[in-house]
Amino acid sequence: MEKIRFYIDPVGNTFSMWHKDPKEEDSCEQSEAGDILSLDKKGQVIGFEKINFLPQEFISQLQALPKADYEGKLLSANS
Repeated sequence: MEKIRFYIDPVGNTFSMWHKDPKEEDSCEQSEAGDILSLDKKGQVIGFEKINFLPQEFISQLQALPKADYEGKLLSANS
């Protein structure tokens, strides 16, 4: 069974999920729902990225924090 990886980027407001190694990504395409699909060399979906994942109220609270407290940090299921 493959390990599922996911990352939440509160600064970019995205959620990314991979069911295969992200290094296998060869290309991306946008789905009808507006999400970004990550594809391997065979064109198989190996992950996706959801844009505008967090509610606006949460983003507003983040913007009130000093930038050094959250800028560029990713939250990972593997941490």
